[in-house]
Amino acid sequence: MSSSEGATPRESVGDGGDLLADIGEETAVLRQLAQRIIEQPEGEELPDELVQQALTAMTRLYTVKFQMGARSPPFINDREMPATAVMIMSTAMLRAVNLELFELGMWQAWSGV
Repeated sequence: MSSSEGATPRESVGDGGDLLADIGEETAVLRQLAQRIIEQPEGEELPDELVQQALTAMTRLYTVKFQMGARSPPFINDREMPATAVMIMSTAMLRAVNLELFELGMWQAWSGV
């Protein structure tokens, strides 16, 4: 693995698990996606694939930072996030990885998260 600036090696975290992503890799993906978004013609809708790639990279980045001890909230305070939007996204994410709400609840209880 290259030792690019800001990269974090995949190593064990406190709970004995491996880091689920690499900060350097996800940051590089996000930089590439940002460039592609900037290059989109004004007023043109972003392609679904671009949104999916950005969501994937942001989720992986947030997850690995959480694993390393960061506990920042997922949303900024000055931009309201409607509960319905969170429910829609959470449901879509759970379906995408074939998890039921019960399994999420059990994981939260067991992991203390």
